[in-house]
Amino acid sequence: MSDPLSPATTKPSLTPLQANFALGVFLLAYILSFVDRQILSLLVDPIKNDLGVSDLQMGLLQGLAFSLLYAFLGVPVGLLADRAVRKRIIAYGVVFWSVATALCGFAGNYALLFAARMGVGVGEATLSPSAHSFLSDAFEPAKLARAMAIYTMGITLGGGMAYLIGGTVVAAVANADTTHLPLIGAMRPWQMAFLIVAAPGILVAALVALVKEPARRSLVNTAEASSRPSLKAVARYVFAHWRAFLPIYMTSSVLGILGYSLSSWFPTLLIRNFDLNAGTAGLYMGVIYLVLGSAGSLCGGLLSERLASRGRPEANLLTVGAVSAALVIPAVAASLAGGFWVTIALLCVLTFLANSFFGSSIAALQLATPNKMRATNAALFLLVNNLIGLSLGAAAVPLINAVLFGGSPNVGPAIALIAAICCPISAALAFFGLRPYRELIMRNQEG
Repeated sequence: MSDPLSPATTKPSLTPLQANFALGVFLLAYILSFVDRQILSLLVDPIKNDLGVSDLQMGLLQGLAFSLLYAFLGVPVGLLADRAVRKRIIAYGVVFWSVATALCGFAGNYALLFAARMGVGVGEATLSPSAHSFLSDAFEPAKLARAMAIYTMGITLGGGMAYLIGGTVVAAVANADTTHLPLIGAMRPWQMAFLIVAAPGILVAALVALVKEPARRSLVNTAEASSRPSLKAVARYVFAHWRAFLPIYMTSSVLGILGYSLSSWFPTLLIRNFDLNAGTAGLYMGVIYLVLGSAGSLCGGLLSERLASRGRPEANLLTVGAVSAALVIPAVAASLAGGFWVTIALLCVLTFLANSFFGSSIAALQLATPNKMRATNAALFLLVNNLIGLSLGAAAVPLINAVLFGGSPNVGPAIALIAAICCPISAALAFFGLRPYRELIMRNQEG
C-alpha cells in the first residue's frame, strides 16, 4: 500500500468518523506505551531489593535506559513517517515495545533490565512522530489542539493505569516470595507486573492496522509530495525561525524535567513518607492521574482552542506560558507538605496543571511547520524533549537528593527545588516567544 497523496489538498481526506476512530486507536496505543514505560516507577523498592541497586541506578533505569535510543531513533522514524505509511510504522512499533516490556519481566540482573528498557524505548520511538503527522492531516487546523490534547491524554491515562495495575499486581502477590508459572518457572512480583502490561500489545497493533491512512494536505503537487525534505532542510527551517521554535522546544523540555521527576519519584515519596504499600500508593496516584491528569490535558487543549477562536494565533504557546506560571506554587507545596491529605490535595492541583500544556505544545509545533516537514520536526522536538526532560528528570531527583540533602529517604525537597527552577524558566521562554511565533503562524497562513 502506498502512502496516499493528494495534490493541493486543504481539507482532511478522512471523514470525521474515520479521523476520530484513528484518534481513539492512537490514544489507546499511547496509553499502552505509558503503562509499559511508567510501571517501573511503582516498582522502585522491590527491584532495588531484588537486584541490589541504588536510587540513582533506578533513576537511570527509568530515564536514560529508556530515553537514549527512544530519543535518537525518533529522528529517522520521523523522516520515514514523512515518506511512508504512518499506521504501519506505528503497528510494528507497538509489537516491538510490547515484546521488550515482556523481556523486562525475564531480566534477572540490572544489565539485562537496562537492555530490555532500551528495547521498550526503541519500539515507542515509532509512535508519536508518526501519530503527530497523521493527526495533523486527519483534522482541520482549528480542531488540531483539541485532537492533540485528547491524544496526549494517553500520558495521564497510561500513567494512571500503570500505577493502578502495578500496585494491584504487587499487592496481590506481596505475601508470596515468588509466583510459579507453567513453562516459565518462578517469577517475582515486579516481574509479573511487566508480563501483565505487555500482553495487550498484539490487540492494539491489530487495531492500528484497521486505521485508514489520510492524504497529506497542503502540498502543491504529487511530485512535491514524493520529494520529502532532508533532515538538514528541516533543521535549516527550524533554525531560520529559532525565535518561534526555541520556546516550543524548550518549554516542553524544561517542564518535562519536572513532569518526569514527579511521575518517577512521587510514588516513592508517598510510600516512604507516609508508610504506604505499593498497592495503596498506586491507587492514589492512579486515580489522580486518570481523572485530574486527563481533565487537565483536555482542558489545556480547549483553552487553546478558545483563545484561537478569539483571534489569538499564538494561543497554543500562550497556554504553555500560563500553565508554567501557575504550576510553580502547587508543585513546590505538594513536594514539601507534611500531612498526607494536604499532600494529596496539592497533588490533585499539580497533576491537573502539569498535564495541561503538552497537547498545546504539540499543536504549536505542528501549525508552525510545513506539512511535509511535520513528522521530522516532531521527531526533533521529541529528541530534545526526551534528552532533556526524560533523561534528566528521572535521574535529577536522586542526584540532587544525594548532593544537597544527604541522600535522605525523603525525596520531596529535591522535587521542590526542581519545580522552583523549571517553572519560571518555562514561563519566561514561552512569553519571550509569543510575538515571533504569532508572526510565523500568520505568515504560514497567508502563504
